[in-house]
This record gives sequence, structure tokens and C-alpha cells, in this order.
Amino acid sequence: MFEARPTGLADVVALRAPGSRDPRGSFHKLVHAPALAACGLRADFKEVFCSTSERDVIRGMHFQAPPHQHAKLVWCLDGAATDVVLDLRRGSPSYGRAVAVELGGEGPTGVFVPEGCAHGFVVRSAQATLLYFVTSVHAPDADQGIRWDSFGYDWGVPRPILSERDRAHPGLDDFVTPF
Repeated sequence: MFEARPTGLADVVALRAPGSRDPRGSFHKLVHAPALAACGLRADFKEVFCSTSERDVIRGMHFQAPPHQHAKLVWCLDGAATDVVLDLRRGSPSYGRAVAVELGGEGPTGVFVPEGCAHGFVVRSAQATLLYFVTSVHAPDADQGIRWDSFGYDWGVPRPILSERDRAHPGLDDFVTPF
């Protein structure tokens, strides 16, 4: 069974994967639809992505706009990262608020990101590998984001490594939510 705990944003859940460790290494289950459903989470994933990033890389804040919006289940498989989720759901009591979830450590740790939230992370270890399960097929025209430094979250990195795309996203104050 997944170990699940609320994060302070509606429907955003921090997770620890069930598994075992022995002298050979470890074995973990990252997706089990009935167990995720028991936690109130979706498991109808359509694509899986994997990224490896170096220390101080910030990736985010990303989402897909309707009608291609998706929920994400993000696992840190190796290393350590701080995952950040920003609520973009109009009418949500936590609209514009972000929550951080520390990923890494003993066994895979993850976070469930519902539709209507932007997602990003910063790498804390020398390198980190993250695996993302998403509930819709990637649609490049619907791929959008919020500028990483526009919503009051302190990433704790004086000189982050960012893509030009992530630097160019609109700030939260200039954003009109489609959710």
C-alpha cells in the first residue's frame, strides 16, 4: 500500500512507494491502480517521461492547458529534489499558493499533481532522476507554464540553471487561468 500524506493544497498528495530492500538492492511498485484509487488518486496514465538533471537545475513551472490538461504522478528514483506544485484552479481556496514536497531518500518518494496545477522542481543532490506519469498525451500547443520566480516561492538557489523556455513563461500576475 502507498504511504500517502496531504500537503496543504487540495488533491496534492505526497507519496512513498511500497517496496522491499535486500542484499541485492531494492524493488518498488510505482503504480497500482487500486491502491492509488484507495488514496483518492487517478491512475489512468497515458504517457511516462523521465528526466535527469544536475544540482541547482530548476524545471518548471509546467502544465498543459485544456482540453489537454493532465494530472501527474511524479517519482524521484535517484538523488534528491524539491518538488513544487502551484495551484492554478480558479475558485480554489489555495489559488496562487504553492507547496513544496521533498523527494528522495530511502526508496522512491513522489507527489500526485492534480489537473489545474503547475509543477516544477529543483535538484538538491549532484544529480536526480525523476519519472512522471501523466493522464493525457502531450500536446505541444497546450504546453504552458508560469515563470519560476513569479509566485513567491524561495527556491533556495542563488544561480539556478534554467531553460530559456522556463525563463520566458509569464508571471503569475500576468496569467489568466484556463482552469
